[in-house]
Amino acid sequence: MFSRTAQRTALDLARGFPILAITGPRQSGKTTLARALFPERAYVTLEDPDQREFASHDPRGFLARFADGAIIDEAQHCPDLFSYLQGLVDARRRMGDFILTGSQQFGLVSRITQSLAGRVGLVQLLPFSLVELADAAPQKIGDRPRFNRFALCNTNPRSGGGFFWCAALPTPTFCYACHAVAKE
Repeated sequence: MFSRTAQRTALDLARGFPILAITGPRQSGKTTLARALFPERAYVTLEDPDQREFASHDPRGFLARFADGAIIDEAQHCPDLFSYLQGLVDARRRMGDFILTGSQQFGLVSRITQSLAGRVGLVQLLPFSLVELADAAPQKIGDRPRFNRFALCNTNPRSGGGFFWCAALPTPTFCYACHAVAKE
């Protein structure tokens, strides 16, 4: 996993709240971040229809399986679970007990903040920033590097700059932030 600037914030919030919620757009790395930061936690996704049905029809039984806490992925699929989580974390009094992930939707965030007020630390995760990409060490997929180069674009100072090269491309093309043609 690439280092994310949100890692420290997430860990700090998990030390101060019984529930950590990681929200953000699709494919921003919410699940990857949660599983990397809390590998000892049980993991369940509510995208699985059987798990979603279990959580909806028997929320107490669903949560009882997680005596040591859990990562509940795609929590927006069962918002009624939040009220049961509230009672459970109040009884346990353990910080970082549950990690919730979900798509960044107004309904999910407002439901979390209403049902779990004072019990949840909220991290809004966005896709990789240019700084995160620049800090990423080359990784390999098979015997090919996944990312082989990153150089800053100085054409547009407001862009924060950044050319991102993919190993599949022979040379860099242009900066997506300012549309300047890349120069080596």
